[in-house]
Amino acid sequence: MTMTVTHAVPDGSLPQSAMQEEISKAYVHMVASAAGLTLLDWKTDYAGIDVTVKSLVDYQCVGGYQPQFDLQLKCTYQDNNSAAGDTFSWSVDGPTHRKVTHPNRSVPATFAVMVIPEEPGVWLSHNKEGVLARSHMYWLRGSDFPELPAGQKSKTLTLPKTNLMTASAMLMLMKEASERFAA
Repeated sequence: MTMTVTHAVPDGSLPQSAMQEEISKAYVHMVASAAGLTLLDWKTDYAGIDVTVKSLVDYQCVGGYQPQFDLQLKCTYQDNNSAAGDTFSWSVDGPTHRKVTHPNRSVPATFAVMVIPEEPGVWLSHNKEGVLARSHMYWLRGSDFPELPAGQKSKTLTLPKTNLMTASAMLMLMKEASERFAA
């Protein structure tokens, strides 16, 4: 599929890293909205949290009223569509690993990586049928992270490409969050 550049970003605009952060949050916002969920924004992510996804539903179990889960977001312009294999790899630093996997978290954490084309002018395509976001977001539960050996400064994660951040995936993660205190 040919990607057409729809616009040029003028010099002096946001740095591309800031643009990547914003588009990954916008992606999560669109998917959460389509799933009937809401987002809590954090001014900083020192705690390893970029956004918290929250439900207003009562799942009728202990801890199941208005459950939520935290998301740590990353964004890259690696060429993932043409990459071989069923997984996507991402190296996570030690402090982030520890925050997302901490055993005493009161809210479960999920790590997500959004993959976009390098050129911002092709991130979105607009036509009479709507907006197409040329991106994929892969996720991995913090509880599924491989262990970080003592003294190791980072760990490469393997995110299954079947773990696409969709409305259905968010609803599944929310149901799991509602059941975290179940016996």
